[in-house]
Amino acid sequence: MIRFLGVLAFLFCVNISFAQNDMLAVLEAEVDNEVSYVRAAWKSPVLINAYTTETERKGVLDFKISHRFGNIGGQSGGGHSLFGLDRASNIRFSFDYGITEEFQVGIGRSKTNENIDGLVKYKFLKQKKESTPITAVILSNTAFTPKRDPSGNFSKIAHRFSFINQLIIGSKLNSRLSVLFSASHFHKNLVVQVANFSVPRDQYDLFSFGLGTRYRITKKLSVVGEYNHTLGELRNSTNFEYYHPFSCGIELETGGHVFHINLSNSSGLIFQDLLDTGVDSWTDGGFKLGFRISRFFSL
Repeated sequence: MIRFLGVLAFLFCVNISFAQNDMLAVLEAEVDNEVSYVRAAWKSPVLINAYTTETERKGVLDFKISHRFGNIGGQSGGGHSLFGLDRASNIRFSFDYGITEEFQVGIGRSKTNENIDGLVKYKFLKQKKESTPITAVILSNTAFTPKRDPSGNFSKIAHRFSFINQLIIGSKLNSRLSVLFSASHFHKNLVVQVANFSVPRDQYDLFSFGLGTRYRITKKLSVVGEYNHTLGELRNSTNFEYYHPFSCGIELETGGHVFHINLSNSSGLIFQDLLDTGVDSWTDGGFKLGFRISRFFSL
């Protein structure tokens, strides 16, 4: 009997030892998985005009002020407008909040068309050092314009809505360089036709592809750039003046702030305006100085 109890005690101790080893292996694997994700590919969920693969951190409220001045050159620029600084082509205030580490919501208001917009953004794939080379997110944005309508174009309340749906794929290639690709679907419920029968009819649905990059110069200073190309007969017609938006700038982190200074040929600060309007050319001096400041609050 004593021998039998001794054998049971020995087996019990061995099982505990194996269980502890298994538990340690699981914990070590979890730690390895936790630290294998690639971090800080982008400083902000927004690059210049385009969205990145970053989402707001859980419990963090991001308050952004974005401003775009008038054209630096061209007929409306030059010294008489202090190279566009006398003109405010667009202003935007926005709030974004991280529900989880992967899911964020946001709301904002822009000067252009008085647009009030809301978005949801979800990161469904994260870049890992060993296995997964990309991060991927999906995003949906809805904008509503409450502006006055003396021409009577908005015969229905639904005409005031427009929508953006996006797939964004990005990768941090090394400690300094990050790149992204985006595919966007833009739908507007109202199309106001151009009074020119030599150009194609505008479309309710547009598709766009975008590229973006960030190169870190120092720990707090980076250069950024982005380009978006919108498909469609009207915007690619030789009889219609449209220039695809290209923007570049610098990004500076100062404590709880991220400060952007940029140049862009687009006045749009949300994607609906970015893809729908493009009347200014870089070569004609139609680029604008802009800035954005982000302030983060932990709630």
